[in-house]
Amino acid sequence: MEIIYRRFGKRVHDQRTIKGISQEKLAEICDVSTSYVGLIERGERKPSLEILLAIANTLHIGTDALLIDSIEHIASTNREKITMMINDFDDIQINTTYEIVNQIHTYIKKNNTDLNIKEFDRMLND
Repeated sequence: MEIIYRRFGKRVHDQRTIKGISQEKLAEICDVSTSYVGLIERGERKPSLEILLAIANTLHIGTDALLIDSIEHIASTNREKITMMINDFDDIQINTTYEIVNQIHTYIKKNNTDLNIKEFDRMLND
């Protein structure tokens, strides 16, 4: 279990850093001490559900993104598979994925048809 909390803490730290939020600001918004945030980020403290939600909301990410490797869930639908993939991306990868999906979405809606592999290859090579 200790490893799970260290991974969780690292994700909190990474997301907080990416978002440009200081430990002090995160602590203030979550109504905890700065040292408590540091303990969470090092995996030395186990946050309550209330604190977990406050952290996720402050960082504007889902709790599943913070807990991704501690949840034993096998995606059963393509929607779940895509969500699990995206939760593992950084902001640049998410932006790239969005642009690709947006192009596919526009093509399918414009042509009002299913996209087959040959059409998709042609579209990517245009």
